[in-house]
Amino acid sequence: MPTSFKPIYTPYNDAAQALVSELMSELNLTLKGKAGRKHTAVLASFLAYVQMIGVGGYLNWAGGSTSQDTNGFAFFPAAGATTIKAVRKALIDAGFITHHDNLPSVIKGMSNSEALDVIGIQEGRKRRMGSYQINNKELLLDTRMNSAAFIDAQRPYVLVNKYEDTETRHLRKQDAETTQRLNYNAVYKSVLGRAASQAKRTVEEMNALWVQHPLTLPATDTQPAQYFASATRIYHNGDMKSGGRWYSGFTSIRNKEQQRLEMLIDGEAVCEIDLNASQPSLFSLLTGIRMNTGDTWVDAYAAVVDQQDSTDDAKLLRKKVKQVIVEIMGTGNPYRTGPADSKENLFGNLEQGKLEYNSIRNSCLEVIPALKELNREYMNATGFLSYHEANILTDTLLSLKDQGVVAYGVHDCVIVKREHETVAITTYRKVIRDYTLKVQTKLNVDRVVSDVAVSVESKDMDEVKLPGCYVE
Repeated sequence: MPTSFKPIYTPYNDAAQALVSELMSELNLTLKGKAGRKHTAVLASFLAYVQMIGVGGYLNWAGGSTSQDTNGFAFFPAAGATTIKAVRKALIDAGFITHHDNLPSVIKGMSNSEALDVIGIQEGRKRRMGSYQINNKELLLDTRMNSAAFIDAQRPYVLVNKYEDTETRHLRKQDAETTQRLNYNAVYKSVLGRAASQAKRTVEEMNALWVQHPLTLPATDTQPAQYFASATRIYHNGDMKSGGRWYSGFTSIRNKEQQRLEMLIDGEAVCEIDLNASQPSLFSLLTGIRMNTGDTWVDAYAAVVDQQDSTDDAKLLRKKVKQVIVEIMGTGNPYRTGPADSKENLFGNLEQGKLEYNSIRNSCLEVIPALKELNREYMNATGFLSYHEANILTDTLLSLKDQGVVAYGVHDCVIVKREHETVAITTYRKVIRDYTLKVQTKLNVDRVVSDVAVSVESKDMDEVKLPGCYVE
C-alpha cells in the first residue's frame, strides 16, 4: 500500500538542507520568510518519502480537505492545504511526480484515464485517486539522498475522533474502516477549544525539547536512520475527557517492541519502563479498589494465572488472561461471555474455548474486583481509563523534563536514557501515586495508595521486574 503524504518532516543535516534548497530553486519557490518555511517543510517531507519509497514507487497525496484520509491539513503546524497543493503542482509540472491517471496504461498509446473511458470502471479505482508515481529525476537519484537525514518533528498536536456508539464502532471495525475525526474548527473553536488548546500547549512544550534530543532509530542496511521529535494526542468520542494518548512515528514502526530497544537519545542507549498489567492496575487504583494480590505483587495477570487448572504453560495462560482483560475493558462489559472473533483470539471459537474464556473471566473478577465497575458508557479502556492513563504519562514527561531528563512515552511506557533509569522509575511511580489519589478524592471512593509494579528493559540486558506494593 502506498505511503500517504503528510507535511511532518524538516531537514536534519546539511545533505538534507542542500537537497531541499536545490529542489526549491528548481521549482522556483521562495526560500525566504514564512512562505519559505512552509515550502521547506513540504519539500523536506516529499524528499523523506522518496527516501522511504524509492524512485518508481507510489505516494498517496490527498487534496487537503478534512477527511478520514488526510485528517485535514489544517491540523499540521508546518503548512496548510493551499501551500501543499501549490508545491505538489510545482512538482507535477517539473516532472518529479505523475498522477496515476496520467501514467501509461496497459493499452498502448493510452493513459490510465483514457483507458478507463474505453474499458469502464476499474476495480480499486477509488484507491488510486490520490496516487502519484515518483519519477526518475536526477536530483532524486543524487547520492546525497543516501545520507540526507529528515526529522519527524511537525505532527498535529491534537486530534479528536467523532462520537460513535458501541454498535457503530463494532461495524466500523468489522469493515476495517478508519475512525472519522472532527474538523479543525470543531476541535479548537467550539466547546472543546479550551481543553484542546491546553493539550496542544503541552505537546508543543515536549516537541520543543524533543527536537533538540530526538529519539533515533539507527540506520540499517536497508533503511536510513529515523529521527522522532513530535507527537499527537488523540481523543475519542468527540470529547476531551476520553482518550488523549500520545501517538508518534515510533509508536507505529514495525517490530516496535524490539526496535524501541535499539533506539538512542543523544547517541546513548535507552531503557523502557513499563507498568506491569497496566490496565487493571491503573483502573483499580483510580476506582479505589484493591486487587486481591496480597500486599505485594509483580504481575496482576500472574495472580489470575495461579488460579487456573490448566495444562497450558504459564506464558500462554498469561496471554489468555491478558486477552480476557483487554476485551472486557475495551467493551466495558465485565461479564462478557466469549472471546472476540479475531486473528489474535487464543481460545478458538469452539464451546470448550468459550468455557475456558468464561472461567478465566471469573478469576479476573475475583483477583481484580474493580473490573465490576466497567460499563459501556465511559468506565472502560477507551474512555475513563485511557484519559487518566494519558494524563499520567503527560505529568510524568513534564516532571522528568523539569528534572533535566529527556523522556518519550508510549501509553504505559516511559523511554529514557539508561543513566536516567532510577529517576524515571521514582518519578513515574510518584506521579501515579499522586494522580490516582487525586482522582479517588474527586470520585469520593476509598483511599488506596500504591507503588506500582514496573518492568525495566534495555538492549542486551535482562528484563528487571520491580514488585508493586500497597503502602497504606
